[in-house]
Amino acid sequence: MPLSTSSSESRVTAIRTRDLPGEIPWTRVAVVAAILAIITIGWREWSLRESGSGPALALQPGLWAWQRNLVRKAEPDSTVVVGSSRISFGFDQDEWVRCGGGPRPFMLAWPAICPRPQLHDFATDESFHGTLLVGVTPGFFFCSSANSIPMRVQQFVALARHWGPADDIEQRCRFLLEPRFSILLNGETSLLTWLRYRLDLPQRAGQLPAFRDSRFFWIDEHCRGRLIEGFEKRPEEIQVVCNWLQTWLATQTLYPPGNLDLIVQEVVADVQKIRARGGRVIFVRFPSTGWYRDDERVQQPRVAYWDRLIRETGCLGIHFEDYPELSGFDCPENSHLTQPDAIKFTRRLYAIVASQSKRGKHD
Repeated sequence: MPLSTSSSESRVTAIRTRDLPGEIPWTRVAVVAAILAIITIGWREWSLRESGSGPALALQPGLWAWQRNLVRKAEPDSTVVVGSSRISFGFDQDEWVRCGGGPRPFMLAWPAICPRPQLHDFATDESFHGTLLVGVTPGFFFCSSANSIPMRVQQFVALARHWGPADDIEQRCRFLLEPRFSILLNGETSLLTWLRYRLDLPQRAGQLPAFRDSRFFWIDEHCRGRLIEGFEKRPEEIQVVCNWLQTWLATQTLYPPGNLDLIVQEVVADVQKIRARGGRVIFVRFPSTGWYRDDERVQQPRVAYWDRLIRETGCLGIHFEDYPELSGFDCPENSHLTQPDAIKFTRRLYAIVASQSKRGKHD
């Protein structure tokens, strides 16, 4: 007896089908995406420039290491400037040359670093027997070795010593792109960073002011820093930077004080090594004013710190308070010279160094 299939056929369900998408116009998609990207980037670039944030090189270790390796290739009797931001902003290399200072000095000073590792780097560099101008900002120069922020310069020194082809290519690309695009500034394209710096929340009692960075300077390919033009005429921006500096000083109390005896001992040893090769070390104390100078008088008294440093190293030490021609400058935010004042200060500093050299002091 044949089996019936009607029952099984009735249970067969229909299968839904759909047409596959046709060929996607990838060229059109790419063009639209490129146009949207250009519009977005262009708008952000325009808005940054309108707000005063023009293109600038980023503060990153590769720039310092690049300059350090240029010194290795230069004449061994070159003049090199080391220290923190005061001498970086306040020393004008071109003015030094105009005054008769020979070849253009190399700038290796860097914001918020301790110059002692820099001094040691040149002390151990047997090829160097030039002149080292060392900017002494007391809070940074005499800081503890445990203070990671100013001591990060040790990483810069290590990078320069182990510089490779990839580092060279990266820095060349930075030189090509960063001076042309504001959007490459650190944090400028980050919404979180933008909110952090601009969201003004109520201050809680007993807390430090918010650590809001402010772009009040720029740096060039030679590591020379400058206060932005007209900064001294912008009281609101000056106050922002003052708040930032005061917060910074307050955070430094979280670290143990530097061992002054050990610091001076190490600096003396490094100076002697440089002198033994025919080199010269000059310590320069750039101006500070107002509350910042008052804080330095309390935290690093001149007699105990600066005077001892100069006495035990036997180096030429130029303190702005010792020379009438150097002591009349005003720092807008109490810590750095403006560009016009930097030129004047450098001119007068050169005259003092030349005069002391003729007298045969501290050779």
